[in-house]
Amino acid sequence: MTATRWLKVLGYSFQQYHCGIYYDGHEREDVLQYRKEFLENIFNHEKYMSKYEGEFMDQIYLNLPEGEKERVLVVHDECIFYLNDRKHELWTKNADIEKHPYITEEAQCFLKPGINQKGYWTAKHLLEQIECKAIPIFEALYPDCIAVFAFDNISNHTAFSKDALVASRMNLNPGGKQPVMRNTYFGPNNQLQTMVFPITYHDEKLYDCKECKEKIQDISRTTCCAHRVISLEPDFIAQKGTIEELIENAGHKCIFFPKFHCELNFIERYWDAAKRYSRENCDYLWERLQKIVPESLNLVNLTTIRKFSRKIWRYIDFYRKGIDGKLVEYTIKKYKSYRRIPECVLEELNKFTND
Repeated sequence: MTATRWLKVLGYSFQQYHCGIYYDGHEREDVLQYRKEFLENIFNHEKYMSKYEGEFMDQIYLNLPEGEKERVLVVHDECIFYLNDRKHELWTKNADIEKHPYITEEAQCFLKPGINQKGYWTAKHLLEQIECKAIPIFEALYPDCIAVFAFDNISNHTAFSKDALVASRMNLNPGGKQPVMRNTYFGPNNQLQTMVFPITYHDEKLYDCKECKEKIQDISRTTCCAHRVISLEPDFIAQKGTIEELIENAGHKCIFFPKFHCELNFIERYWDAAKRYSRENCDYLWERLQKIVPESLNLVNLTTIRKFSRKIWRYIDFYRKGIDGKLVEYTIKKYKSYRRIPECVLEELNKFTND
């Protein structure tokens, strides 16, 4: 009782877990800047995506311009199912509840985490899942479409390959542990430039060309360095992460959700529905959990998943129109049958905000 009283004094309340906006960091300046870019990017893709409306979420087919292909949003996430998932109430401050995502349907992968099991999900696992499962399955099901793969914006998803052009990894002199970077082209004449010291190296230095020397000499060493100079070169700026390169080389698109915006990834609601079933049917035994997880994932039907998807488009529509914060969450819950929020509702919200 003493602990309970002090938790209340410190501003905590005991409440149920609810899916919704993750407020911690949600309105950070850099996050909002990236969100603006993300909204513009996904809006360009949305024009070529089919919509689903009505009670049974029937598909509304597109009239695509000549030469354009339909685009299909393919979301990804990871989720961990625990034996004690039935406990879904906890002490929280300011309604901020951290979520721990992990799995997928047709291209789903199962992993038993832990030191004595199969380890933990890594970038290598994800690349294998995309290359060997997700892309082949998508192309078999939708041969005339382009996939828009969407991932959470975490370091594991945006990591670079070992041979990527990353200036911070470079050695300016021979010796030590050197990364084997891919060759690139440098300067106005597209001069071939190796990024690895040759075996016959003597006194020359990496990137030893006239243009680079002039740039380094022009910049004060108190404000910059060679790594900084090279990182500003077009080929280094254009370097993409391993996942993005893999997907785009296969002819598809890749985007990353803004940080702290789990409400934009409808797979989070899929996890919520699957975990609800597993909580109600798991008897806290490890053997039973291994059987119930695949069963719970397959019980979420396509119509429900399309409704989850429609809901995230309402969030996107709101953010695009400049409405944010808890007002978005309130309106999303009130108007449940729309892909976009009606203009009359928007006018009502603006009037309420001004008052």
